[in-house]
Amino acid sequence: MRPVRSSGPRLRAAGLLLAVLALAGTTTFSHSSGGAPLNGAPDQAAADVLHAARAQLGDGYEWGGNGPWTWDCSGFTKLWAGVPGVKGMPRVSRDQQRWAVPIPREQLLVGDLVFYNDPVDHVGIYAGDGRMVDASSARKGVVERPLWSAGVVRYGRVPRPGMPPVKPWTPTPAAAPSVAPAPAPVVVAPRPAPVAPVTASSGLRPLPGLPAKQKGLSSLVGYRSAPVARSLVGLPAGPGGWSDVAVVHVAWRNAGGGNLPGDRDRLVAAGRAVPIADARIGDLVVYGRPAVPHLGVYVGGGLMVDASPRQGRVVLRPVYDADTVKLVRLG
Repeated sequence: MRPVRSSGPRLRAAGLLLAVLALAGTTTFSHSSGGAPLNGAPDQAAADVLHAARAQLGDGYEWGGNGPWTWDCSGFTKLWAGVPGVKGMPRVSRDQQRWAVPIPREQLLVGDLVFYNDPVDHVGIYAGDGRMVDASSARKGVVERPLWSAGVVRYGRVPRPGMPPVKPWTPTPAAAPSVAPAPAPVVVAPRPAPVAPVTASSGLRPLPGLPAKQKGLSSLVGYRSAPVARSLVGLPAGPGGWSDVAVVHVAWRNAGGGNLPGDRDRLVAAGRAVPIADARIGDLVVYGRPAVPHLGVYVGGGLMVDASPRQGRVVLRPVYDADTVKLVRLG
């Protein structure tokens, strides 16, 4: 039986714009808007919606699902309904297509909606670079993957204050597909930042003793925290960006784990140390060097997600060996 959880910690349609940002606190973002970094989005609303959508990666699919743990495609795109000024967004994908402002493929921007087939039976949120985030029935969950061409594909912009203008164009009449829709491509996880190779000259080596195969089960919160942490990869880190504590807070909170202490030392003290050989997805990797204390989220396979001031972004990297490294399990 699935444990009963409060939907409050999740990024629901109501209030999605501030849930993660308020959690991260003033140390996460420095610009005055208080939102997610634009990173190619045309406005703050689109950036915040994409950030919220990626925080749900790994959630399950359920027909009629409106979150916070399971979604269907149009319930997922209704994350947009929480944006101030977005009014009257329908619940069903084909109604959303009629409600959105039509745009051609050439004008597609981050945050726009992508509709499939005629009549419409699927919709996702455009993530840029030819990709979208959607709740996929075929893949049984929320995924980020490339757009594909199958049947009729149309695009729409969410009407909102300050919406990027649509240049004049002439829509072509939608025609029924002549062939059956091609299957969706294999799920592609959010593209992580490249992991730097470990070389003798770098002075770094992977932490020995990490299990090649996890020996025990992660808690549900720990397991769900990994895709949330991965969704942050590539965002700015360091002064004016994400801190290591903020990454852990957001991953844990959006996995349903509730609030954690804001201070790094108290956060680590809230968990318990576990043997390296018992590493599980969702554990904290803690480096205790007095001069440079640091922590990240273990995501399995010898890798962790952390905010790297040196690289200036949140990265996916190997867990490196150090005299002070330890694993801490929350919950």
